[in-house]
Amino acid sequence: MSDSRGSNVCVVSSPSAPGSVPYDAASVAATARQADPGLPEGEAERLAHEALGHLRSLGCDDVSAIARALLDGPAETQVTDANVVARAAVDFCATHDLDLT
Repeated sequence: MSDSRGSNVCVVSSPSAPGSVPYDAASVAATARQADPGLPEGEAERLAHEALGHLRSLGCDDVSAIARALLDGPAETQVTDANVVARAAVDFCATHDLDLT
């Protein structure tokens, strides 16, 4: 999601922290691309945005479940791409103590 300035920060309410906590899809995508430099930027950002919905529905601690959910998307999604973005998204949640469910 983008705010009115076009950034890739999605502000969500979190039961684990008072107020709002940012889920930053651009940061998740950048982290994934650091882990896999062959991951195309656009694909990393698309998957990072999609991961937010899966984090909300599946929780923030199961990398395999998030990766499987990402693979259920467009047919062109590669297993490695889904895995590396899922890992980056789950790590982002853990680092920032987010609970998006």
